[in-house]
Amino acid sequence: MNLGPLPRERRHRAMHAFADRGCPVFALAPGSNKPMRSCPQCDVKSPDYIRHHGVEDCPHPADTCHGFHAATLDHDRIQSLIDRYPDLNFGIATGPARLCIIDLDRNKRQLPMPAPFALPGVVDGLDVFALVLDRYNAQYPADAMHVLTPNGGLHIWTLLPPGVTVNGSAGTFGWLIDIRAAGNYITGPGSVVKGGEYRRIGHSTTPLAAPAWLLHHLEGTGHMPKPPAPHRPWRPRAVPAQDRAHRGKTLQQLADELAVAPESTRHAELCRVTTAAAHLVLDGRVTETEMRDEMYAAGRAADRSEYEIRKAVETALTYAARGGAA
Repeated sequence: MNLGPLPRERRHRAMHAFADRGCPVFALAPGSNKPMRSCPQCDVKSPDYIRHHGVEDCPHPADTCHGFHAATLDHDRIQSLIDRYPDLNFGIATGPARLCIIDLDRNKRQLPMPAPFALPGVVDGLDVFALVLDRYNAQYPADAMHVLTPNGGLHIWTLLPPGVTVNGSAGTFGWLIDIRAAGNYITGPGSVVKGGEYRRIGHSTTPLAAPAWLLHHLEGTGHMPKPPAPHRPWRPRAVPAQDRAHRGKTLQQLADELAVAPESTRHAELCRVTTAAAHLVLDGRVTETEMRDEMYAAGRAADRSEYEIRKAVETALTYAARGGAA
């Protein structure tokens, strides 16, 4: 008896199918809904980390590093992931795909419902969504694609109109309801985790065009970007006295200040002197290698961890390069 394709083969076909629909896909770790770990060159905690900002200046072609930022429509890249990691799960970068996923959660921890949702019969995100529909006298979006999550939650897939941006990480749609849109990803249907499978249910296989009531609600709940602030003429910023004091100091003086700083101020001193030292690099007074060597030596003398020093140095160099004041 033929039981159909194996679950992982369905995932492989789904990855290509979503790419054909204009939905960029990327690799999730096998058995997980989280991206695969970055390589040592892209992991800021690794001693082999190479400073860069993202996919654009990654030291190697973006692959399993950088999560949903490395999502692709390229079938050759997708097949390369499948060939190397046949048990992978996959995610979809919702922003580039213009997707707006309504993520309805179950109340797994039995938390009390906050006002104004604390009404008889309201126990989870599905009930809260029903309240939102009732507020707009709207019909349930039955024609949308639905994906049942392993913990009993529900993903309702909608498609935003061209030119409309929804910030998934902003705003509050409703209790136990998340929005997956720009700056987010969604776990692809067919992915399997410890609790079960993300399983498409119902008859629809495509997202529903986002209805007007939904766009109105998203705007009211803070998910729509605010209009740009009016242009104001540039005025020179007054440089604080503590910033002026940094100017004119040598790299060695800055390193010495960090090395002898009192315990209670060492983290703040690390941030301060690395920022000042980064501007010495920017001004051409020292090389980046010299700056790194001195800051690492001084940071170790001040009992700072390797990760703390590296994070401070990379942040300072990035901040200085973007025009931050010393």
